[in-house]
Amino acid sequence: MSIVFKTVASLLVCLVVADVIGVVACTLFDVAPLRSNSALLPYAIWLVLGAFCGLSHFAATGAWASPRAEGDWSSRPGAAAIGNRIFWTSLAILILLGILFYLIYWSRGVAGEYYVPDSGTHTVLFFLAVLAGEYVGKEIAVIESGGT
Repeated sequence: MSIVFKTVASLLVCLVVADVIGVVACTLFDVAPLRSNSALLPYAIWLVLGAFCGLSHFAATGAWASPRAEGDWSSRPGAAAIGNRIFWTSLAILILLGILFYLIYWSRGVAGEYYVPDSGTHTVLFFLAVLAGEYVGKEIAVIESGGT
């Protein structure tokens, strides 16, 4: 299977898992009687989940897409090329998802509160955090593999 297919499949799985975790966390913090509950808490939840989603997606997809061998995939020759393909494919998929969510939810005035993908601002922050996590993973792969 190609790296593109593996990236799309694993990214969608990671996004769904992170979304479910985020919905549960936002709901728990919404109903919990916390004195310091603020409007920024859902943003913090989606930011952290996005970064972890991006890092875990990048690591899992890189291990799945790279040839089987001893050691970590990111330290082998060719890891930088695999990392670049994963990152750019993920960027394209997240842009397409953003356009889809805009057409379905955000342009129609859906009151999504703070759930992804209903809320445009929370979703954009989540997607940017996913990309940031993947970019960090990509740079680590470049450093560990010596740029090859």
